[in-house]
Amino acid sequence: MSLNTAHINGGVLIHAGEQILLYSDNCIVEWSGQGEGAFKGSKQGRLYLTTHRLIFNNKNMNDAMQSFSFPFITLSEVEIEQPVFGANYIKGKVRAQPNGNWVGEAKFKLTFKRGGAIEFGEAMLKAAYLGECLRA
Repeated sequence: MSLNTAHINGGVLIHAGEQILLYSDNCIVEWSGQGEGAFKGSKQGRLYLTTHRLIFNNKNMNDAMQSFSFPFITLSEVEIEQPVFGANYIKGKVRAQPNGNWVGEAKFKLTFKRGGAIEFGEAMLKAAYLGECLRA
């Protein structure tokens, strides 16, 4: 949902009351549907799962996309894929929210080069479900 609002001095910036549940290094995020600017090319970095969202922090400090926040409420069509050849990944769509430093909707693919996509995806679905139950 928001571009370049979830990082500070190489770390992650979380909201009051938000907790980091787990993280995974060496994740690659690829975008489609937003082919220009900060969304161009694949990005490698650390992916955090919090009680409210996913946060991607780019390893490349010179890239136009330093961080990207995926609040659960902005995600749709999220699936965990297990290809026969290649690393497992999570894919889906994310839509922009007001004041998020970008507009529209983008498709994403999160590849876990060192494994852990299934565990990360299951934890993400549980966190999103629990968050929805608490809001209801």
